[in-house]
Amino acid sequence: MTQPAFLNLVLLSGEPEEKLQAARDAGFDQVEIWREDVEACHGGAARLAQQGIGFTNLQVLRDFTGAPGDLRRQKRDELRQFIEMAQALGCDTLQAPATTREDCIAQHIDEDLRWLASEAARFDMRIMYEPMAWCSVDNTLPKAWERLQRLDQPNIGLVVDLFHICALGGDASHLDNIPAERIYEVQLCDMAVQPSPQDKEAIMTLAKHQRQLPGAGIIDINSFVDKLKSAGYQGPVGIEVFNDDLKRQPPREAAQQAYAALRRFWP
Repeated sequence: MTQPAFLNLVLLSGEPEEKLQAARDAGFDQVEIWREDVEACHGGAARLAQQGIGFTNLQVLRDFTGAPGDLRRQKRDELRQFIEMAQALGCDTLQAPATTREDCIAQHIDEDLRWLASEAARFDMRIMYEPMAWCSVDNTLPKAWERLQRLDQPNIGLVVDLFHICALGGDASHLDNIPAERIYEVQLCDMAVQPSPQDKEAIMTLAKHQRQLPGAGIIDINSFVDKLKSAGYQGPVGIEVFNDDLKRQPPREAAQQAYAALRRFWP
C-alpha cells in the first residue's frame, strides 16, 4: 500500500502491547489507539511509542462541542490531557466526534470548534471531526462538512466512516464536493443488515457489537473506494470494526483477517 494502512484496536482483545504487535505483524502501518489502551499499559504512552508502529490518532474526545454548563470547562481540561498523551505517543491527531448530547448548547458549537482548533494548533495537533449516525448535531457527512467549510479551520478535518453513512441510508454521494485534503482518514467496515434510520438503539447496537469486515455484508464498498480514489485521496485508510465474535479470537488471527479484508478493497 502506498498510503498508511491502519487498524482500530477496538477489533482486538488482549493487552495493549499484544494488540500493537498483532497489528504490526499483520501488515498494518498504524493503529487508532484508545485512551483506555494507553492507560492500561504498564509504562503508559512512552512504552507504547517504542513498539514500532505509528498512531493514526488518539481516541476519543467525546461530546466536546456544545457541552452545557460546567461540563464545557471540564471538556477543555480533558482536551489538554489528550494532547499530553498524544505527544507522549508521538501522535499528532486527536479524534473528537460531533456531540451526541441532546442537551448540547447548539449555538456554542462553532465557538467550541474554533477554540478546539486553536488550542490543538498550539501543539501542532490536528482534530478529526466525525459525524456519527446517533449524533444530535452533524450526524451526516454533508452536515459536518458544511460546518467545517464555514469555520475554515485548517487543522480540523473529517472522518469518513462507512458505517455511519450507510446506517442512515446514505451512500458514496455523501462524499461529493468534499476536497480530499479535508478528509483526514477513511474507516472501512461492513454491516450484515440495513437498520431503520429512525431506530437509534438498533443502529448503536449494530455499530458497537456487530459491524463486519469489509466484504462480509451489504455495503457497496467499491463505490466509496472509487470516489475517494477519483478525488485523489491520499490519507490513511483502515479498518474500524466493533465485533464481539472477532474480538473473542486471538488478536493475531483477527488482525490478519482485517488486513486481508482491507487489501481486497484498497490494495
